[in-house]
Amino acid sequence: MNDYWGIPEKEYEISLLQFAKEQLSEKGYSVAGEKVEVCSGAGAMTLSGILENKEKRFGIYIHDGPKQRKTRGPPIIRVLLLLPEMKNVDDLRNFEITHPDFYDVLSPEEMGFRKRVEEDLKEIYAYLYNSKIKDLYDSDRSSAADILRIRLRKGVIESLI
Repeated sequence: MNDYWGIPEKEYEISLLQFAKEQLSEKGYSVAGEKVEVCSGAGAMTLSGILENKEKRFGIYIHDGPKQRKTRGPPIIRVLLLLPEMKNVDDLRNFEITHPDFYDVLSPEEMGFRKRVEEDLKEIYAYLYNSKIKDLYDSDRSSAADILRIRLRKGVIESLI
């Protein structure tokens, strides 16, 4: 398994998946890269990542936030194909940003694989949401984004948060 989490290169690097290493490993996934963006204010979060398992390397997209949950429903969790030119998570995120229809373009054709991985990710994200995010989204705090960024910093000892 790839040990993606080490000492952060930048003080502000954040990671949500670092808190699910055990759950991901139990399901046979390793993280090749992750990019988490937290919007100011209420803390809407978008995660783009690249995971690997024994079958393949693939992308993931997760979007969640207080407004998402109140007006649109559950978080968006998608498995994505990686195009040959997508060498890292920044390439994937740039594609998502520049192609509003990215999910249609990158949606895996293998329904069984997609459904299985998305179910695994929903289970893992539910754990992450309940342990790291829920209290912030439930309270509608204007400082939720700042608190979430601190909670998700790479390499931060959990007992300090």
